[in-house]
Amino acid sequence: MYRIRRRGAALIVLLFAAFLPSTVTAQAATPAVELRVPHTAYLTKRGVSPSGGVRLWLAPQPGAGQAAQTDVTLTVDASGLEGIARLRTRRACGEHAFGTTDVVRCTLGTLTRGKDTYPDGIYIEAVEGVRRGSHGTIRYTFSAPGTEDAVFETDVWIEGPDLRARVEKPRTGDPAGETFGFTPRIRNAGRFPAQGFGVKFAAAQVTFPVQYSNCRYAAEGPGLYADCWFDQPLAPGQAYEFTAPVSVGVPDTMVNGSFSYAPYLQGMTGNAEEDPGATGTDPALRQGTGTELRVRPIDAGAGSFVDKYNLGEIRMHTSQTTDLRVSAEAVVGTTGGTDEATFRVDNAGPGRISGTVLRITVPEGLSVVRPTPPPDPDNESEWQWECAAAGRRVYTCRPPNPLEPGDTWQTTLEFRIDRRVRGAEGLLEAVQDAKRPANDPHLADNTASFAVRSTGGPLVEPSEPSARSLAASTGRDGDDDGSHLTVALAFAACLVGGALVLGLRARAVRRRTDADGPGEDSH
Repeated sequence: MYRIRRRGAALIVLLFAAFLPSTVTAQAATPAVELRVPHTAYLTKRGVSPSGGVRLWLAPQPGAGQAAQTDVTLTVDASGLEGIARLRTRRACGEHAFGTTDVVRCTLGTLTRGKDTYPDGIYIEAVEGVRRGSHGTIRYTFSAPGTEDAVFETDVWIEGPDLRARVEKPRTGDPAGETFGFTPRIRNAGRFPAQGFGVKFAAAQVTFPVQYSNCRYAAEGPGLYADCWFDQPLAPGQAYEFTAPVSVGVPDTMVNGSFSYAPYLQGMTGNAEEDPGATGTDPALRQGTGTELRVRPIDAGAGSFVDKYNLGEIRMHTSQTTDLRVSAEAVVGTTGGTDEATFRVDNAGPGRISGTVLRITVPEGLSVVRPTPPPDPDNESEWQWECAAAGRRVYTCRPPNPLEPGDTWQTTLEFRIDRRVRGAEGLLEAVQDAKRPANDPHLADNTASFAVRSTGGPLVEPSEPSARSLAASTGRDGDDDGSHLTVALAFAACLVGGALVLGLRARAVRRRTDADGPGEDSH
């Protein structure tokens, strides 16, 4: 997986590099440093990055197990990438703009074992107009007094392979509290081979027990994450499947949910800002101790694999049940005035459920008052909304998290009483995302009416459909009611300058701050 050589042994290493199955360290009696770099890496973006390229995070340690090494220097030679990629450097490696030099020298000083010492400010990016599949070599040479140079090389590709996960059918009926085996399938939809690849697994509920030696798992397991690395090539246009299943643990209380898997290519450094790949280290992960997991080619049509922007998501609907119960307050006031009403959903258990939406159909004669977000003088918050308009007199409110057994979630809307309408009433419903159905044996308490008790002004007869009629015409699906259209509608509103989406009950969310230094997270 890695190719690491030193002067005087270059020919031997080049002859045997293709047969090395795992990390190799420099074999000098006293090498300058120990380091892990990817044998093959991919710049997944062609063209010039506006944020300054991908930062090369190299983490050398003193060679030969020494506690410290003084006067270490690094020479980065990217001349083998001419016409393919280019360097930019800062600070300890000199101030060089992109393309002004192919070879840079960095002064690292003293390296201390166990301490990360990153060469400061080396960035790489693909040159503008480079063709997909172009590749060349970048070389790192570490030197120190009294030691032999340690030389490391990486074969850098511009995009090239295009890895995709299979479109999986939803799973139904898996027993809660048990474990099942799942066999992922992937395909290289590109025109170039992949020289090594990884597959990540992630979930919010299900767990991945420790199994295979080439996979890493949550240190406090079983956990919600796994990452497997394969030292195998993937041929262009070929589909593959795992030679053995990945174990997936279903929690006792899980009613519905999902997990995902995503294939990826090794990045330039394997640091925390990239997919971990073969070189990644993370104290929160532990290596598996079982047999090595591999892949094998299979016959599978291209249409069964998702496009490159999607994960391979596996939705699950287990045997567990839950009982959702809703309640709503009456709206009380005078014509022309306002009143608040609170709407609640309780999960009476025993299962944990996700994808629940509260759908509120507004009584005739009432309108919802748009909230005024509090001031944000520092401009540090983005506003997200619990509720959004989903149709005529219909609003949907989505809890931010799954509902655990015993949980209660509520939201409050402010109404203006525009007219007194005889017999006006609204309707509250707990509806379920069609992609995440639920086993609820008591559907009658998923719906509740709420009254309007108003005074002042003339009492008029109803002239619009009742709340129940509107709700019936909208449907029972938490997706079809428009709750997932909020983002699209908001975008359309920006285009036409109108307020097509009414957001209610604002929640402030602190923006994520970017890392210091241009390009450190641009990949």
